[in-house]
Order: sequence, then structure tokens, then C-alpha cells
Amino acid sequence: MKKIILAISIAGLLVILVGCNSNSSSDTNTSQSKDNETQNKNEETNTSDSGDNTESSNKKNDNKKQEKNNDSNKNLQSTDKKKSYLNNFNSEEIEYARVWYQLISTRNDLKGIRDVYVTEIPKGSKVNPQAQNSAVYKENVVKLEAPMRAGGSITYSSNGDGTINVYNNIPYKWESSQTSDYSKMDKVTRKAIEDNIETIYIKPHDNKQVAKLANKIKYSE
Repeated sequence: MKKIILAISIAGLLVILVGCNSNSSSDTNTSQSKDNETQNKNEETNTSDSGDNTESSNKKNDNKKQEKNNDSNKNLQSTDKKKSYLNNFNSEEIEYARVWYQLISTRNDLKGIRDVYVTEIPKGSKVNPQAQNSAVYKENVVKLEAPMRAGGSITYSSNGDGTINVYNNIPYKWESSQTSDYSKMDKVTRKAIEDNIETIYIKPHDNKQVAKLANKIKYSE
């Protein structure tokens, strides 16, 4: 009888243990299932965020490229517009026009002047061609002059760096020997090329105005 009761007790205990294990396994599976669902949701969220960030970054890059292209096109158009006015002139003519514009046109109202005459004077040439005892230029110079004395003139040498040396003592025309004392012409002409020399920077003025003046350039024979 005792053996029977003991056997029944053991059987009951085994049934209880099996039930507990089953419940534990079920809870574990449920927990794992929930964790997997949470992980999947997080991955979907991260993927979505990553996609949004990538798309936003691409849009920003595209916008920046477009802005650079627009700026580049504007600069090219601006440069082409400025250059187009001077395409038909050489560098010397552009220089003469800029010098005349800055030193004469901006100071005097010379709209009536049709031509600007250019005389290129080589180094060693007489300062006053009419005087035998004249000093000579120590460098190549250029003389720009209006058709009449009232329009003025400029005698200068170029330094090749945007600046020029202006000989302020060179007159529009030298007086003839009949009206001037040529006995002192050596001293007068040396003083003309040694004193009152002014170095001036020639600005890159409005090319449209420079082109108008360049069209008026005439070379003296």
C-alpha cells in the first residue's frame, strides 16, 4: 500500500515539473518573439532615417552644384561682356585709350574730339626735334594729343605693370626758334625729362568707354 502511494506521489510530482518547464519555455519563446519584433521595428526606423538623410544630403549637394554652375555662368557672361568691347583692338591701343580716358576725358569735357593722335618716340630721340642742342629721351615714350592745343596732350612711358611715368613738363608743341630762346634749349629739355615726372596707376576703366576712345586712335606719320 505504501509503495502504491509513493508511486502516485512521484507521478504527480513529475506531472507538475513537466508543466512548469512547458510554461517557462513558452514564456521564453514569447519574450524572444517580442524582442525580435522590437529589433525589426528599430531596423526599419534606422533604414528609413538613413534613407531620408541620404536623400536630404543628395538634395543639398545638387543645390550647391547648381549654385556653383549658375555663378560660373554669370562670371563667364560678365567676362565675355567686358572683353567683347575690346576684341577689335590691340594691347597698345587699349593702353592709349585708357591713359587718355583717365588723364584727359575724366577731367575735361572733350566730347567734340574726333581723333586722338599717337606718336611713338624711340629712346634716343630729341625731346625738342627742332633744336640741335636738345636733350634726348632715355627711354621709349608715347605722346598722345588732341587735334587742337585746348584738347591737351600727354607724354609718358609705360612700366609694364599698369603704371606709367608722365612727363608733365613736355608741352603740347615746342615753340619755334623765332619765338623762343634756343640757346638754353639743352637745359630746358633736360629739365623737361628729369623734373616733375609723375608715376600714375592706370585703372581698368569701363571697357565700353575705352572702346569708344580706342576707335578714335590715329597714328601720327
